[in-house]
Amino acid sequence: MTNFEECQDDDSGDFLIKEEKMKYVLILIAILFSSQAVALDCERQPTCAELGYSTQDNPNCLDDGYLICPFDSNYKKCVNFNCESLGFTQSDKSAWCKNIAACPNNKNYTACIKATCEIGDVYYSDGSCGLVEDYNGSKTPVGVVYYVSDGGYHGKVINLKDLGKEAKNKPFDPANPYNTSYQYWGYYNYDIPELTNYNSSDNMLTQLQNRDQGLYDGKSNTVKILSASGLTNCNYDKSTEEYYQHCIAEAAQAARDFYPLEGLKEDSKVGQGKWYLPALGELMDLYGYNNSDIMSFAGKSGANGNTKNTVNTTLTALKNKGVTAAVLSSYYYWSSSENNSLSSWNFGMGDGNRANLVKNEARLIRASLEF
Repeated sequence: MTNFEECQDDDSGDFLIKEEKMKYVLILIAILFSSQAVALDCERQPTCAELGYSTQDNPNCLDDGYLICPFDSNYKKCVNFNCESLGFTQSDKSAWCKNIAACPNNKNYTACIKATCEIGDVYYSDGSCGLVEDYNGSKTPVGVVYYVSDGGYHGKVINLKDLGKEAKNKPFDPANPYNTSYQYWGYYNYDIPELTNYNSSDNMLTQLQNRDQGLYDGKSNTVKILSASGLTNCNYDKSTEEYYQHCIAEAAQAARDFYPLEGLKEDSKVGQGKWYLPALGELMDLYGYNNSDIMSFAGKSGANGNTKNTVNTTLTALKNKGVTAAVLSSYYYWSSSENNSLSSWNFGMGDGNRANLVKNEARLIRASLEF
């Protein structure tokens, strides 16, 4: 007698699990559980005819507009969608894709299925990842993966282009985030109360070697920086450079206010407020580091640059495909890790150098996102 466990393990269930990320499966699920489906229990497998499939051709159906019944390939149902509209292409993907799925109604069309993310993957606004070779414009890219955990189910993303503003005496404009002027760390001569001051080998070298959470949590740092009261007697006019150097935490605020595109401002995954200023350790991850080889709290020991090269390859490919993207610069980027009231840590993306710099100097910014 068929039991519940055996019913769960049938081929159709396995098919649905393997292909759950594909849009055509959503269509199949809708059909299987639509009002046309027959109410059946696990004791009997439904027939294709009961589910609305037929062996007859439909003269009004597109060549690849049929959905094949998962129980009997002789039965089909016209749903009038084509494989290309679902992101399937006819290109050979065998050289670079580990998991290729065929379109169910035209096996000549295939797509690369990725259940998890890898370093260098394109990160899309819907929370999915994909190889840059498979990008076809059907989704909106917002970043590149530079760190993964839990087997690739979680990780961190860097946005596609350096953040900038119109001029050094102007505010950052999140509606126009890619201007040319660099930005200040801000809060010059103010020590953020909740942030650890990483200012010596005693409280930093071992922490870097062991990947201490305090040096790898820019999201928490950004919240702490923006929750601080700042300079209480900051009387500089907002039209001056000094205002942005002293009176606000400009770098953290720009990262927090950033959103990739106008239509994504309120998005629950990648919208405004979801991004943050990466910590020093996260910029090291973005560059590529062997933490066990770090010999000093400052400098570039342990740097290898492997991740930067991978990320830049993806950014270049996206730019060549018409996406607003730019490679990581060889200049210095601000981190959200503080040194003291006058300086914070910045990172040389050209050679992997860790250095602190006074907060009233302007440097580059990229925003990070966790998934």
